[in-house]
Amino acid sequence: MSAMKTHASEWAGLRGARRFLFCSEDNAVAAQLAQALGEEGLLMQETPAPQELARRVAEISPSLVFVDFTPSADEPGKLAAAADLVRLLAQAAPEVARVAVGRLSQPEGAVAALRAGVSDFVDPAAAPEETRQVARRLMAAPRGNDAGQAGRSLLLLGARPGVGTSTLAVHLAGIVQGRLQQAHGAHAGARAGKAAEPGEGLPLAARVAVADLGWPVGDCQLYLNIKGDFHFAEAARNLKRLDATLLGSVLPRSASGLSVLALPRDVEQMREVSLADSLLVFERLRQHCGAVLTDAGGFSNAKFIAALARVSQYVWLVTDQSVGALVSLAGLLQDLERLHVERARLGLVVNRYDERYGMTAQQIAERFGLALVGTLPERTLALMTCTNQGRLLHEEAERDIYVRGVQALADRLCAEAHAARAGWLASWLQGMPRWPAAH
Repeated sequence: MSAMKTHASEWAGLRGARRFLFCSEDNAVAAQLAQALGEEGLLMQETPAPQELARRVAEISPSLVFVDFTPSADEPGKLAAAADLVRLLAQAAPEVARVAVGRLSQPEGAVAALRAGVSDFVDPAAAPEETRQVARRLMAAPRGNDAGQAGRSLLLLGARPGVGTSTLAVHLAGIVQGRLQQAHGAHAGARAGKAAEPGEGLPLAARVAVADLGWPVGDCQLYLNIKGDFHFAEAARNLKRLDATLLGSVLPRSASGLSVLALPRDVEQMREVSLADSLLVFERLRQHCGAVLTDAGGFSNAKFIAALARVSQYVWLVTDQSVGALVSLAGLLQDLERLHVERARLGLVVNRYDERYGMTAQQIAERFGLALVGTLPERTLALMTCTNQGRLLHEEAERDIYVRGVQALADRLCAEAHAARAGWLASWLQGMPRWPAAH
């Protein structure tokens, strides 16, 4: 265990100050983190031995724990050790939020942190103001198991192209966006004493972002009738500038505030985007937006899909009852398991469902060892009629049986959040159980 060091401009406030614990041996990084945090609290630097971790965290009683994920050529095992420490912290002090500290110029640290289950990443040297914003947000979040660590993200994976993944994605995103908009409007109106303007001016924290990564390219953006030139490869090229201000101004969005980040039409541009940068784009969206819903139906990069699955809060596989889709579902599950995505984390949505087709949804779920999340009925004619008119079905027929099915899925995402949190943020996913730590 390293000696305790305290980084603060004033020692006198130790007794009453908020305490932050930074688990690191690197004094230079600690000094940068302390400077970035400023007067938010007192940074205490220590790396407790595993057997003493729970006792030391209880004695220090930190508001947040920062873990050092800055790669070092002199310490080849540093990132693995940091990931092990995160998992120990999750067991020893699950109520204390954990934040990874790294370098945007060294994305391997961020990737290691994401794989270890850390949802928040800061670079105090490059983005001190963002470091303070992350600290304030996590300290303001209600405390509970894994407080401040909710992923606020859903990954939809189609068993094969054509099973309705993109259609589900845009309807689910639209319904959740309506709830966020309504709740934010009530919250803002209560503070201002008047109703808030719908859609326009919504902060990112009250907006759903759709990561439109499905195939064919841009289907979600097309269904939502949203135009824009800013795409996923552009976001990856601008990672260092990808803060709330930039995202708020460049993300294409609907009148309700729903945002979309699609693949470039020239998919060759994606060859220049690394896996690490792709994951960091996803993390930036999750860090700043109220919710991130990723449509990856038909996306061909299995390693990226598996990495997204490991860091998303929810992963739902979408299929129908056809033989082709079920065979493809079996292959998809094999690919995910080969890439270390635990089947226990996956849920199943059966689309175009009709018991007369043969196997019931529950039988399909049991056959593949998946939890059944929900079913959606066959409504191709109604859905196509609306999309051809530039509208979504839930905007035209709120009580349609397909829309009611999607609303039930939205209820499933939001239910525990409503019970766990007060204010408009209750309309999303805080408090849901996270995925188990990898071993």
